[in-house]
Amino acid sequence: MSYLPAYAAVTAGVVVALDAAWAVLRYATTGHAPRPYDAVTDRWEAWRDAQRPGPEPVPSAVLAAQLRRLSDQVQRIGDSDRPAKALHLRAALLAYDDGLLRACSELGVPPPEGARSGMSREQRFQVESALLASGFSW
Repeated sequence: MSYLPAYAAVTAGVVVALDAAWAVLRYATTGHAPRPYDAVTDRWEAWRDAQRPGPEPVPSAVLAAQLRRLSDQVQRIGDSDRPAKALHLRAALLAYDDGLLRACSELGVPPPEGARSGMSREQRFQVESALLASGFSW
């Protein structure tokens, strides 16, 4: 009686189990799974996101106040000569872009093609124009 097939099967099972455990540990700590497990983690994240409730609707007055505050902050940082001005300006612009896109989604205004956080000046202008054309002002 040869134990070689059983030994090979158990060894393969242990290797697969250790590899899966390593992938789970890596995904839990970094949020990125090794390449062979991308399809599994993509399905898991899609299922998890589908289980979460959507964001609460925000009143347009609150959106206008937030956009007004963010645009004032962008202007104030642009006019200052503070250290790390570019970093602060980039962060303020990203927040302003997110506010614009949130206003678009809340008001049902379709943003221009390719508009996402980190927009160029032209894209930001197009989003602002679309919001103003819908009657929203801040």
